[in-house]
Amino acid sequence: MQWIKINGNVLRYELSPENGPMLVLIHEMGGTLESWDTPCTRLNNRFRTLRYDVRGSGLSEKIVGQTTVDEQVDDLYALLAALPIEGPIALAGVAVGAAIAIRFAARYPQLISHLIGFSPACGVAPHARHATLECAAAIRHEGLRELIPQLLEKTWPAPLRTDPQAFESFSHRWLSADPQSFAAIFSMLARMELEDDLPRLPSRTLFIAGEYDGLRPPSEIDRLAALASHIETLHVASGHFMPVQSPQWVITLLEQYILDNRAGCDIYQAFMSHPQNRIAPSGHAA
Repeated sequence: MQWIKINGNVLRYELSPENGPMLVLIHEMGGTLESWDTPCTRLNNRFRTLRYDVRGSGLSEKIVGQTTVDEQVDDLYALLAALPIEGPIALAGVAVGAAIAIRFAARYPQLISHLIGFSPACGVAPHARHATLECAAAIRHEGLRELIPQLLEKTWPAPLRTDPQAFESFSHRWLSADPQSFAAIFSMLARMELEDDLPRLPSRTLFIAGEYDGLRPPSEIDRLAALASHIETLHVASGHFMPVQSPQWVITLLEQYILDNRAGCDIYQAFMSHPQNRIAPSGHAA
């Protein structure tokens, strides 16, 4: 792990030494670069990977006040410029991490070969923005103990909790997040409006919806994808945090979608045709 000062803020990152195609991985709100541990360990050196703690998360510098998605995009752009990385890159993100990826790809389409959004966020419905901002204010004053269990009911519901240790580890990591930074990113989500960016995304763009995701269900992912005719969608038997809940599926997708240029639906059908790979209600390959 390394730290670097970017745009006046210190970010923690890990750049793997492999020489394969460049793959940049962005974690979810409240997450850390460790959210990608299992996929990165099992990718068999087929990619050169960059993962980092976004501003306010993990062991990166915390947020004082507010942040915007464009500030987060600026951080990624500066990080890529500061490291020995040659483009184009494949970019994958989870939830709010996917929002950063979407905005980055819309601003810098010439740098992106493939974009994969797992449970992508593009903002909050207008009728829910006030409540989301009120929730962010409550987090600043009361911390995360009340909110995290409520979010996990929607993002990692009971049918997926057949691995209690994995669920407990993830929930504890979420509770250890910095409340001020979490609230700032929550507010960022409430103020984001990325739907107009979708038509500008790369031709190889894939959005993944979790069938057990109560926070951003398949109907919402389908609605977003329908705003641009070239965006492909997939529904998979997982939750909101697929790199943690369904790592083997994520690995297969990254390898075949990016390296083999296969269609997402073809990858999923081939993956599910093997009984040992069926994604069980736990969210892990059975």
